[in-house]
Amino acid sequence: MISPNAIHLDYPATSADEAIRKSGDALCAAGACSEQYTQAMIDSYHQFGPYFVIAPGLAMPHARPENGAIAPQISLVRLREPVEFGHAENDPVQLVLGLSATNSDQHIQLIQKIVTLLGDEENLQTLMNSHDAQQIYRLMIDAE
Repeated sequence: MISPNAIHLDYPATSADEAIRKSGDALCAAGACSEQYTQAMIDSYHQFGPYFVIAPGLAMPHARPENGAIAPQISLVRLREPVEFGHAENDPVQLVLGLSATNSDQHIQLIQKIVTLLGDEENLQTLMNSHDAQQIYRLMIDAE
């Protein structure tokens, strides 16, 4: 679901584009997608708006599998300061979980794992406050 090099804490993004790009670059670094996929994530945001800002402070950008997805993977980018994505109810965003999936079943499985993880208040507090990337990695692996 996630590799250690796909976790970035307190990233200094100043725009939604920067935050999305970092989440896509982290997916690429983990071998889950091509650079084309990252650009498709940004393009989707510009075309369709912040539909992937799904809860207060939480965004899950992604693109279509045919845009360069290689493997199912999540990246986690926690922003140093929250960033406006343009969502009327859930802005500003501080946690960006990038998704890469090669088909809709994988996409649904990743989202289910994230919902389970975030459904536990203690897990959410760890994701939002820990300065230890290994602790976050272990938490996410244990959620699988």
